[in-house]
Amino acid sequence: MIRQPSPANRQMLLCAVLTAATWTVAYAADDTPAATPSPAPEAAAPSAGASAAADTRQPAAPALPAPNPAAEKALAQRFQSMYAAFEGKAAVPDAKNFTEDFNKEVNTDQIKQVLQQLHQSVGACRIAGQVRSPISYAGSYLLQCDKAFVPMEIAVEEKAPYRIHSMLIRPGYWKK
Repeated sequence: MIRQPSPANRQMLLCAVLTAATWTVAYAADDTPAATPSPAPEAAAPSAGASAAADTRQPAAPALPAPNPAAEKALAQRFQSMYAAFEGKAAVPDAKNFTEDFNKEVNTDQIKQVLQQLHQSVGACRIAGQVRSPISYAGSYLLQCDKAFVPMEIAVEEKAPYRIHSMLIRPGYWKK
């Protein structure tokens, strides 16, 4: 007998798959040095002095983007609007609050349906915490709900108008 996932789990899976697709599109065009392969080592054997210097070299860590207070403020506002929609205190933000790539993958009716089904399964929630990120335009939050703890991640565009380009509601950690 094959066990079918519940409607809430199916919706969370759909949301996760769509978010992964959106993240893939967002990072596919990344041309930063971290996204490109490093050059091949030289074929010729280096001298002893060059060998010691080569051993101490560390690959450069990718540079983090500079803090962006406007992006942080927009991220907080976008999260609050999604949280209010999840709690049923506000309507789901309309399509203009999401990027074109996000809207291609999921529409606002689907988001509303996912949020309603999730709310029905986990109950009322409050924001238990936020993981601080060195990246101004992405955030992770933990919702403490009646029946579970629900991790939620959201990211906005790096530049204005700071529309939501990805949102991931992870499966909840059920309370006993």
